[in-house]
Amino acid sequence: MSDAETDQRPPDQVRGAREIARRALGLFGAVGLALGAPRADIPGWLKEEGLWDALSPMELSYLTAEAPTEKQSINASWRSEALIVLLWATGKVESLPAPDGQCDTTVFQTVMPPFAQIAVTDFIDSAARRSEADLLNMADELTRLHWEARNAWRHVRPSPPSVDIEVIQERHHAINWVIGYDGLPWDEVTTDT
Repeated sequence: MSDAETDQRPPDQVRGAREIARRALGLFGAVGLALGAPRADIPGWLKEEGLWDALSPMELSYLTAEAPTEKQSINASWRSEALIVLLWATGKVESLPAPDGQCDTTVFQTVMPPFAQIAVTDFIDSAARRSEADLLNMADELTRLHWEARNAWRHVRPSPPSVDIEVIQERHHAINWVIGYDGLPWDEVTTDT
């Protein structure tokens, strides 16, 4: 399913395992580039595997830019926190890292093609979306943590020590997309608190 097709979805409809897995693979291309993967290899791999249409418009812009800006690269690297949520949502990882620290990006290479010993089709076919209740509970938890961090920032108080606002914002973005929050496409998902 292409990004354009998912733009037509009704609000608040939880996405399916295959859609989440494809989103994870497309996002992995952008995150990989930001983390130092060879620029020349990524577009070809995504096209070969039929994942080019899994890219969001912002990811497509980043991957096709002759000279991506530093801001594009920083934004793409932060999306690793969203990617870990997509992997959790599809059962590819058991749990999310603590909300006060960044995820270990080496986990991507242990579970995702082309690095892990799994074909793209098998990665997508073996994705098993967590229960709707688990996803909605995680959305509630991430919204609450994000609210705590934002509230502290707005009132010029230190963030709760157990929350990194940048980490939690990315994870909040991903879970909102997974649960179909307002039916928005990836690049337009909001993180209301």
